[in-house]
Amino acid sequence: METIAIDKIQTATLTVLRTLFEPGQSVALLDFPDHFNAGDHLIWLGQLKYLKQLSVQVDYTADPLRYDAAILRDLVPDGPILLTGGGNLGDRWTVDQDFRERVIQDFPDRQIIQLPQSVDFSDESPRLTAAKSIFGAHPDLTILIRDTVSLRKARAWFPTCRVVFCPDLAFGVGALKPAGKASVDVLYLKRADSESIPENGYLPSSGVTVRQRDWEIGSAPQWHYLHIPAAFAMQFPKLGRRLQPTVAKFYEKISAAAVNRAIANLSDGTVVVTDRLHATILAVLIGREVAAFDNANGKVRAIYEDYLNIAPGVTFLESQAEATAFVESSIS
Repeated sequence: METIAIDKIQTATLTVLRTLFEPGQSVALLDFPDHFNAGDHLIWLGQLKYLKQLSVQVDYTADPLRYDAAILRDLVPDGPILLTGGGNLGDRWTVDQDFRERVIQDFPDRQIIQLPQSVDFSDESPRLTAAKSIFGAHPDLTILIRDTVSLRKARAWFPTCRVVFCPDLAFGVGALKPAGKASVDVLYLKRADSESIPENGYLPSSGVTVRQRDWEIGSAPQWHYLHIPAAFAMQFPKLGRRLQPTVAKFYEKISAAAVNRAIANLSDGTVVVTDRLHATILAVLIGREVAAFDNANGKVRAIYEDYLNIAPGVTFLESQAEATAFVESSIS
């Protein structure tokens, strides 16, 4: 049943993406998530898989620190420039928003496609005013939005841009195998950042075994090893063009390592309780029953209501009492 739901979401996504890309097209894919958030790495891998299915060639990629507009123009002289999807279009995660606005201003002559995002601006934020100006000045900016709540906001805020609904690209990875059998009743993965709602939590009943986690690095030596090509590219800019295929390959390895670590963590639980959107999605992909609380900007609820609810084994939680009841029902 999980596979049927995943296939349905993938089909809807490909229907949108086929309107934007041509087979054989060369593109740049920017804003690689060079951090420990496995959800962003799941999105990165899903994006690569969808682009491969569409026969689209990624010929330049970079994270914000290693971005070089001149190399991009050299390697992708006329194809679309893609900005990675996620939940950082707004004023909460300013490094990514700064980078997004820089790229849009660097390439007023090129088609730019923002891959599926949720929007997260504070009311009357100066950053929203700046984004309206920068986005609105670009003549060929497409913004893909992954939930209908954000879609309504984005269409109101950026009326001159092409704003299109498209599901989260993490589903492009497809069904995955768990790392092994569960060792505890509950794997509880709880945010520890500004998107957390402190009162949205799980308190285990007597006799329920729980392991609590958040996203984590895994093997530090492996993490540093996989960054060697990108480090060389940044330290020796003249090598940037020649190193680009290697950097792209190692970006993919970094994302795979982060996602595999997350799969190992989620697989520990018979059920998963979380307030992270992509822990919920990844639990679906590995076939674990999962219950999700909302986060501070409402993206978990929004995406659950739009399409995540079609996956069997997914429950949306409103309270600690509901979390307790969900666990007791699931493990009994």
